[in-house]
Amino acid sequence: MILNPPGLGPGSAQRLPHYPYLQAVDEALTRRGIPPGTVRANRTYAQHGNTMYLVLVWDISRTDGTGGLRFNWEEDTGWSYARLGVGPSIATPTRPLAALHRVFASPADVAAVAEHLVRKGRMPTGEYGAEWDQAAHVRATIDRFRATVSQPGGLWTGPG
Repeated sequence: MILNPPGLGPGSAQRLPHYPYLQAVDEALTRRGIPPGTVRANRTYAQHGNTMYLVLVWDISRTDGTGGLRFNWEEDTGWSYARLGVGPSIATPTRPLAALHRVFASPADVAAVAEHLVRKGRMPTGEYGAEWDQAAHVRATIDRFRATVSQPGGLWTGPG
């Protein structure tokens, strides 16, 4: 279930330039039978550089029982994760998902790594170096988004 960012209104998440990547990752996770309970797409705002980000959260009821899990993605650093305790504010420090070597790791690779962490509570041993085949298009869309919103009176209408 993809949540709309606060303040952007209904359907706004779909207009974010990185939404197609989130959608592909969410579909890959669902195909593996491990959909996160919370899926969020948003961006930082102009004073913080308009960085695109994603957050996926599995609470303890969706994992192997050792605690919840949060995956974070940022367009400049890629994927990281944190283990969540019983309370929502109790978390281990965020660590890079070193197995995913690409900022736009393939959705299948993200899902494979997530499956190990969600179901087995540990990092997989394999290497996951594939880049998503639509990464270049989404990067270009993000660039167009930034150019549009940084202009006075600029109006972004969505990826295209």
